[in-house]
Order: sequence, then C-alpha cells, then structure tokens
Amino acid sequence: MNSGFYGNTFAVIIAVENYQFRIKTVDYARNDAIAFQQWLINNLKVPQENIKLWLDVDATKSALNEELQYEISNLTESDRFIFYYAGHGFYDGGYNKITTWDTHPNNIQETTVSLNRILMEPLRNSRCNQCLIFIDACASYIDEQLVSRDFIADMNTKEFSDFVRSSNYRAMFLSCSRGEKSYGSPELGHGIWTHFLIKALNGEAPEAVERERFITSTSLQNYLSKIVPDYIKSSTDIRGTQKPWAEVSSSNTFIIFEVSGASSEGSNNYIDFIFIPERLIIDFENDLIIAHLRGLENDGRHFPMYDYEGLKEIDVEAYCIRISKLKNEIRKILEEIMDFLMEYEWEKEVIFERSDDKFNISAFLYEDDKTREITVSLGLSLKISGLHPMGDTIFDSEFDVANDELKIYTDSSDYNLKEVEIQEIFSDCWGEIRRYFLLEKEIEKELLNEIDE
Repeated sequence: MNSGFYGNTFAVIIAVENYQFRIKTVDYARNDAIAFQQWLINNLKVPQENIKLWLDVDATKSALNEELQYEISNLTESDRFIFYYAGHGFYDGGYNKITTWDTHPNNIQETTVSLNRILMEPLRNSRCNQCLIFIDACASYIDEQLVSRDFIADMNTKEFSDFVRSSNYRAMFLSCSRGEKSYGSPELGHGIWTHFLIKALNGEAPEAVERERFITSTSLQNYLSKIVPDYIKSSTDIRGTQKPWAEVSSSNTFIIFEVSGASSEGSNNYIDFIFIPERLIIDFENDLIIAHLRGLENDGRHFPMYDYEGLKEIDVEAYCIRISKLKNEIRKILEEIMDFLMEYEWEKEVIFERSDDKFNISAFLYEDDKTREITVSLGLSLKISGLHPMGDTIFDSEFDVANDELKIYTDSSDYNLKEVEIQEIFSDCWGEIRRYFLLEKEIEKELLNEIDE
C-alpha cells in the first residue's frame, strides 16, 4: 500500500449549476464544489493558490479546453493532481463528455468537452503520476426537463478504467453506476454522493477509516458504495438506486488522507506481516480454490508499501476456499433475483450482494428502458491478500435473457484464468434462473397465441 506524497497538491474544481442557455439546473453543484474546496484547504492543507475553482460562468468550453490542459502540463513527477466535477455528463462519438456553462442545447456535441481530451490524455502525457478524479455528473438527456441528477446510462466506464490502469497511482470515483441516477437532497443541501464523500474525507465516517487512521482508495469506495444506497432507501422517497462506481490502479491501494489527530509516533497499530498471492490453483476434484501466498514481514511501518520493497520474506502460507461454498452463495443470489422477478417491480437496476471474510459476490439486474430487454450480470472476487476489501477479481459474467446466452469474462481477472475452466465450474449455477426465464418466455408465447386466436 502506498502511503505518502512527496510534493505539492494541485486541484481543479468545476461546477456548473446554472447554464447560459436552456439546460436544466444541476441542484447543489456549487455547494458541492465549495465544500470540496474547503476540504482541500482545511484538511489536506492545499494552498489557495494551488486550487482553481471554476463555477458556472467561469467554466466555459474554452477554459476547460485551454486552461485545464495548461494546468496539467505544469505538473511535476512529485506532484499530486485532484480533479472534481459537478454538472451534466453524457457519452457521444466514442467519448465521455461533460457540459460547460456555454453548452447549447441545439448543438450538444460541439459545445461540450471530451474528458479524454481535456483531462485524461493530458495527464497521460504529463510527468504527473499521482491523480484522483471525482465526478458527480448528471442528466442522460440534458435538454429534457429531468426530475433528478441523471448520470448518462451509456457513460463508458471502460474509458475510465483504461486510464486508471495505465499508472500505479490513479483513482477515479463516480457518483453512480451505469444506468442509474445521481440524486441531490434538499435536506442535505448537496448531491447525496458528494455529501457522503466530503463526510468521509473530513474523517467523520469511521466506516471509511482503516486502522483508525487512514482513508484509503478502497476504504473510501467501500464506504460510499454502502452508505449512498442505504441513505436513499432509508431516508428519502426516491425509488431508484444509486451505486457509486470507482476504479483504482490495479497494482496499488493507496492512502488518500490521514485523519486529523492520528500520529504514528509511539503507536503500535501496524501490520505485522503481509501476504501477497503468487498464483491461483483451481482444484475441481478436491472442491478447492487455492492461492499460494508469499508472506512478508513488516519492518514497523503502519502500512507496508504494496510493492513490498525492502520487506523480509517469511514462510509461505496458503489461502483456501471451497468451490461448493461459492456455488451455494451464487445460487442464493440467483434465487433472490428470481424472487424479485416474481414481484417484477423494476427500479431500472437492482443490486444483489453477498460477502464474508473470504469472498465478495455482486449481481446486477438491469432492464433496458427502450428495448425492455433484461440482463443479469454477476461477478466473483476473493479476498485473498487482505489489502483489498473488495477482493481480487476472479471472473465477471453476463446472462442475456433475450438471446438466452451466458458469457463468462476473465479478461478483468487478477489472475491468468481460462474462461472455459471458469465456465465448467460455475455455469451450472445459472441453470435455475435460465430455466425461469425460458419458462416465462413460453408462458408469454402461449398467452400471445391465445390472444391471437
């Protein structure tokens, strides 16, 4: 785990709440941006001159196209760069775009800016290799009168993932997942996601703090992914779901902020040793998944560097979990999905999760607004090393109901696994839900035939 910064922090904060032309207001965007600026100044101790705050009329297309790239070009290898945006966002022409104060509803494509062009590509070409990006974007169709802060359903997170994974110290946090809305709250006076983001960064959320001291890239996302949907469900009348999304450099878990008042002097609150998974073995005959772990002894640091440089090697241990246990947990989630389908009360996207100290299984049930087609996606992560609370990815899968097709993906796996091997082990878990959908299609076909007759 990376635990330090060795240079200055520079930040650009952009919020467009009111637009020059006929585009819907983004409620509380200014409040969100100002609160984020205050965190940088008060907690992170970033000098005022190192922060660019562009609100409404300052956030023009030319400012983002020219000034933002200029700020990035001046960064050095030891600098850290932080970017925050609150406003409308969408996907067009192969790129994720954000709106500016002078975006015109009659020419959306030409009066908005590409995040890749103004932000990600300049960062790739700069000397800076430490950056944090926070985006609370909204409105799937920004020229319509929407009732919420929408995050475009077609926003391409792959573009973000490719950018983050191209460096060892990058993280991107988005207010919601694909197909969801990003809601604001009159009670909070902020966007819900940004409210809890600031609360965590201020050290006011113990659930977001690791070892009673640090807010890390993973602890922050774990907190946001739980607290935001919980708050919406328990404290608002909103019927939709909002699941924050994040991507963190795959080779690193790093510290974002050290909570005020914590001190390393005289403290014994450090990890004694760390395990690094070297390889993964799937022993189907013996019902086991085994990971051989390289044990490394800590040298006294509160968090050993994740690249374990300078740490003394100790005895190798092994992580084991039964395949049958994972299959049973997957089946339980699929049963929950079937129970939900029986009631059939859609909220665009429904999330099912199950986790313990060794695994994390997440399933998403999504219905396309236009085609009304259903997709069920499911992924399995194993909590092997102990440094990644979300777990090391094993596989992702997707069941296309319309085409009765199950796909297994191992491209995103943290290990060199073959799709055929994974499919052989886990595809039978989908048998029951597949039969459910096929039965539904048969019943629907019979009803249509009866109507025709």
